[in-house]
Amino acid sequence: MYDGSTLEEPGARLRDLRRRRGLTQEALAEAAGLSVQCIKKIEGGGSARMETYRQIAKVLGVTTVWFVAPGPPPPVAESGTTTLLADMRAAITPAIGIHGTPLYGTADGDEVNLPRLRDAVDAVALAYHADRYDGIAPLLPSLIRSAQFHVSRLDDGNDGSEALRLRADAFSVAGRWLIQVGAHDLALTALQQSLRDALRIDNVPLAAAAIALQGWAMIRQGRFGEVEQLCVNAAQEIEPRMSQASAEELAAWGWLLIRAAGAAARNNRTPDAEEYLSLAQTAAARLGVEHMNLSGYRAFGPVSVGLMRVEVAMVSGEPGQALAAMDDIDPAAGRPHSSTWNRGQIERARALVDVGDADQATEVLQGLKAKSPEWLRYQQRARDVAERILQARTRVPSAQQREIADFLGVG
Repeated sequence: MYDGSTLEEPGARLRDLRRRRGLTQEALAEAAGLSVQCIKKIEGGGSARMETYRQIAKVLGVTTVWFVAPGPPPPVAESGTTTLLADMRAAITPAIGIHGTPLYGTADGDEVNLPRLRDAVDAVALAYHADRYDGIAPLLPSLIRSAQFHVSRLDDGNDGSEALRLRADAFSVAGRWLIQVGAHDLALTALQQSLRDALRIDNVPLAAAAIALQGWAMIRQGRFGEVEQLCVNAAQEIEPRMSQASAEELAAWGWLLIRAAGAAARNNRTPDAEEYLSLAQTAAARLGVEHMNLSGYRAFGPVSVGLMRVEVAMVSGEPGQALAAMDDIDPAAGRPHSSTWNRGQIERARALVDVGDADQATEVLQGLKAKSPEWLRYQQRARDVAERILQARTRVPSAQQREIADFLGVG
């Protein structure tokens, strides 16, 4: 595989490799399903989204991250998200005083109450999986401070271990929410604390859940190779004996492989992604149906694996395979949490657009809007689908299509 590491700029590297492959800009654009203007923009020093790089990489036979060159990011205006997340940042990354003590503040009126903390963590996790993002946003900082307070007041022993488990769960839910709203660095900080707490109490399934969630945040950052290596290494460490493994152990192993598959597919390594999914399917087959309420508030089973097959097919540019994989999911196997299922529905909508059925794709997005509006408005992939729907139209967009485009902020 071509290296090209001696060239610093992605545009110059692309131009050099394209010429080595004997392709004109027009030929590369046609093969990648892009406009010639897009290729010219990149070769002229402009940037593009990771999906665009993946499409080009597939044609040229390199990994997606081949296009990523180190260097400072361009200056951008400060986002209002910085202020909105100030309280969350103070809870997750508190100031450190002169004596090295984190300044968490007080919580719960200085009263240790593990059952109350457990109920609070469960309630926030339930709200997250019900897609009530706006409602849990103001609760998460207080929940984390309460968990910090309990860990600081309880020594080793059963109560201390339970406090660490609850703090791991609180950081896990916070990390998931932060990924959804695009605060990936802060999400990683929360998820790494969740991992440390899980390791302190030797809770392997909870630790594996934290690693898989780290992988999700890192995928959003374009760190595909790192995620694949991270998750495959962890999966090798905890591979269960299928005949004796519990649902927790099977889910922990399976989700690491699912995350590795998502990363590999995005890095133009589809055969490896399919191999990881085949391994994950062996764990899912042992369970038979989707299992809910596992460590880290996860669900796992044949539906989770099937939905990742849909995603891998779409990332690999195979919408027909994606729709077939969606049709293969057995309704009798149950459903995962709504956010997992809904992501699969967005991939289904994208596949429908790509095979020429923009109207049915619109219906899928409308269904998601009616069911999970707070969740949907944070999904960049949904905005991409809405843009493709508008581009695919040969006549004036319908009222439904305009409504979806307006809701997702697509012009």
